[in-house]
Amino acid sequence: MDDIMGTGPMEVLCLTEVKRGDVWVPLTTPEAINELVRDKAAILPGVLVLKGLCSIVSDFNFAFLVGWHGVKVPNRFIDGTEGVSTKYSKPMISQLVNDGIPLRDLEEYYSLEDAFRMFDIRMAKGVNEALATEAANKRNAR
Repeated sequence: MDDIMGTGPMEVLCLTEVKRGDVWVPLTTPEAINELVRDKAAILPGVLVLKGLCSIVSDFNFAFLVGWHGVKVPNRFIDGTEGVSTKYSKPMISQLVNDGIPLRDLEEYYSLEDAFRMFDIRMAKGVNEALATEAANKRNAR
């Protein structure tokens, strides 16, 4: 499990094992999940329980994105530009860290929604600075 960023819950679950007696059994098939994962009421198959749980976790973490609009950056400020990132340095995270937010705080303290809000604030500041610079350059060109 070197890098599970961008991996869905079911893919991560397939990397999970459950101990049955002295043997670890991977949860790679619906049959294994149904056999080894149960709801306490014994009504639903394990696969449905886990899918429902994944849905609840996903809604909890990402429901705020339904109405999210983000900062609109005018094309003239981004045309022909290309950002640089690595698998460990995605643009949003690297910008927040560059702004002085410790990576550990992003991992342990702030929620994903907090990160989106902080990034939007940074983007709005950057767009406003670019617009102010553009206006000043126009005034100076006269």
